[in-house]
Amino acid sequence: MNKIPLIKPRPKYVFIKPDSEEARQSKYGIVTPSNVEQERKSIGKVLFVGSEVKEIKKGDRIIFGTYAGDAIQIEGIDYKFLHEDDILGIYEK
Repeated sequence: MNKIPLIKPRPKYVFIKPDSEEARQSKYGIVTPSNVEQERKSIGKVLFVGSEVKEIKKGDRIIFGTYAGDAIQIEGIDYKFLHEDDILGIYEK
């Protein structure tokens, strides 16, 4: 298991790990590739939170637009920086 990198986001940003394709399966086990459904929203887990972000905390699972934020890959794992305004909601399962 890879260690989560220590990242300090800018004050109004969060650092997340988006869910993988396997985690985006329908209840029937069907995976829709991201290029088929372009307006699909994404879900990810918040790893670090900037000092001025108010309603989001570390560990929250959030919903955000597919093209929101800035992607980065560290040691082969995909992460994203998102501005707090790009977060559409908190996913509570």
